[in-house]
Amino acid sequence: MNIPVIIIMIGLLIFGAHLFNGLFKFTKIPNVLILLVIGIAAGPIFGFVREAHFGSMGPIFTSITLILILFESGTNLKIGELFKSIGSAFLLTLFNFIASAVIGTFVAVTFFSDIDMLSAVFFGVIIAGTSSAVVIPIIKQLKMNEKGYTTLMLESALSDVLCLVIGLALLQAMKQGVFEVSAILNTVWRSFLFAFIIGFAGGFIWSLIIRYTRIIENSKVMSLAFVFIVYGLTEYLKLNGGIAVLIFGITLGNAHLLQNTFLRKAFPAKELRPSEKGFFSELVFIMSTFFFVYVGICMKFGSVWIYLLALLIVGLIIAIRPLSIKLLVRTKMSFKDLSIMSIMAPKGLVPAILASIPIQYGLAGGENIQMLSFAVVLLSILICSILVIILSKNPLKIGYLKKVLGHQEEEETIENTFKEDASIDEISTEEINNDNTPLE
Repeated sequence: MNIPVIIIMIGLLIFGAHLFNGLFKFTKIPNVLILLVIGIAAGPIFGFVREAHFGSMGPIFTSITLILILFESGTNLKIGELFKSIGSAFLLTLFNFIASAVIGTFVAVTFFSDIDMLSAVFFGVIIAGTSSAVVIPIIKQLKMNEKGYTTLMLESALSDVLCLVIGLALLQAMKQGVFEVSAILNTVWRSFLFAFIIGFAGGFIWSLIIRYTRIIENSKVMSLAFVFIVYGLTEYLKLNGGIAVLIFGITLGNAHLLQNTFLRKAFPAKELRPSEKGFFSELVFIMSTFFFVYVGICMKFGSVWIYLLALLIVGLIIAIRPLSIKLLVRTKMSFKDLSIMSIMAPKGLVPAILASIPIQYGLAGGENIQMLSFAVVLLSILICSILVIILSKNPLKIGYLKKVLGHQEEEETIENTFKEDASIDEISTEEINNDNTPLE
């Protein structure tokens, strides 16, 4: 494939992503699913492009995408909503992470004779989290309320860290044959705490500096450069760059609130302008578009048996989530939002990347771990997208969710729908009445 054709395909992909985003209002199909299918068709099915074509740029590209998604989400997160959601998000993350890890470990150690207990725990841990890069674009399209959006975003960010930190610690234990729980716990709390400190300090410092950078032409890119520095520095110190970037974004997005306190003279922090937020939003959209196609290209297909086991794992994980939502989310939310939170368990490239390492180390069961992880990633995104389509059209259609989350009268839902339709009609009528365009 020559360069002009590649450039044309990139242009068509960006146009297509905007089109899919617009069609979501009518089809309720998340563009994540469509882009993933395009990647699978271009990669594993027809072989137009392969993961090897990206070389070392593949992991760098995925890291940049994750950085942008977490930073942009953090800048739009209000500190009040954060404090309301952090407790629920932490408990939700812990509950679902442990439950998912147990399910994955049990299936791996039960059905594969070449996977020992330590390797099975490794598999369970890496598929236990939810992917920030997948969750955030989907819930943005769904326009959830602030509480639900913030909780799911924090859960995905926290579980990403747990997958990476614990997964890498278990890999080291698998190589050495020594497993120490205390060492893993020590690594986890250090990664969280110091990443938080770096992100907070970076965000606060930049909120003070940013007013001086605005006199420079094209200064929006300078904020992006500082984000990269914060992420790179954190990762270089063997901490979690994702948490640092998220905290950086939250701090930068809320530091201007100091102007309402007695600290306004000592710390004249500035907030991001709408044009700057729009710039980052566009970047996130473009990078996310290519990211999901890249995920599809990277997919590897195993046997039917592998996919049946992956389906079992994903099914059990999604079946358990409504229980955690019922127990741990106390804030009053609509049935639709609670239902979306209950099915939002897609996996991303973190398990796919970590699952490829045992093969590189020549560890027993490495091939089965890799194939099973890829199958879980693919099916989790596919099933999550299908459930989103169903719930977007009729939240009461899935009886299991209705039973677990609590019965909500259908008449009430219909009444609310009529109210929403009526308000839309009123807006449309008002717009027509205000239209002073002369008739021909």
